[in-house]
Amino acid sequence: MHHYLAIYRFLLFVLLLGTTGLSIQAQQPVKPTSGEIYKAIERLNFLGNALYVAAHPDDENTRLISHLVNGVNAHTTYLSLTRGDGGQNLIGPEIEELLGVIRTQELLQARKIDGGNQMFSRANDFGYSKNAEETISIWDNELVKQDVVWAIRKTRPDVIINRFDHRTSGSTHGHHTASAMLAP
Repeated sequence: MHHYLAIYRFLLFVLLLGTTGLSIQAQQPVKPTSGEIYKAIERLNFLGNALYVAAHPDDENTRLISHLVNGVNAHTTYLSLTRGDGGQNLIGPEIEELLGVIRTQELLQARKIDGGNQMFSRANDFGYSKNAEETISIWDNELVKQDVVWAIRKTRPDVIINRFDHRTSGSTHGHHTASAMLAP
């Protein structure tokens, strides 16, 4: 008897749902274009991964990332150690965290265009630094190093590309050199 009551309640629910104009709809399936299907098939012929490491959102080389993704078919990730919140903003009032939010969104949108992946570390962009040693003393070096190791373990790159030279401490922005020192 209890079984019939449950069925009755379910049928009543469906009937009421139908009469109130509400409907249950599933999400539309994603329908890739023929070009997207072809590109996915092409990528099956190359299984390489690349990790591109730099300090700031504006340090990316979008031409290289796009070439690796679309020309070589490599699964490519850009690891920006900071979110760019310590930089300057000449076109709007946003600074610090709000600038970091804008630059984060810019990178995420860029990856939608070039097909790469985007990652960040917990490094704080505190403005200009004279050398890598100063940067590392201000960043929580162990946390940032853990983030780099996590990115490497997650992406399992065949090649790691540093945007900057790890041997240039004192002759360039300290964040740049520090990013190159942390990648190896």
